[in-house]
Amino acid sequence: MYALVAANMIDEKKAIKEASIAKPYASEVFNRVADKAYKFMAKGYIGEYPIERFYRNARITKIYEGTNEIKLLVIARNVLAGD
Repeated sequence: MYALVAANMIDEKKAIKEASIAKPYASEVFNRVADKAYKFMAKGYIGEYPIERFYRNARITKIYEGTNEIKLLVIARNVLAGD
C-alpha cells in the first residue's frame, strides 16, 4: 500500500519532501551501523573483508544525490512553506 502511494507521488513529482527526508535518515543509519561494525571487527581495517567495503560505501551515501546538509535545507524549506 505505502509503496503504491510512494510510486504515485514520484510519478506526480510530489515526493520531493519525502525523498529529502528519507535520504539523510537512511544514510545516517547506514553510516552508524557500518561504523559500529567496522569498529567491532578489527579485521575490517585490513581491507580484505567485506566490512571495509561496506564502511566506504556508507560514507559516500552522505554525499551523492545531494549532501545530507542540502537535503535538510530542502526539508526545512518545505516545512516552513507549509507543504
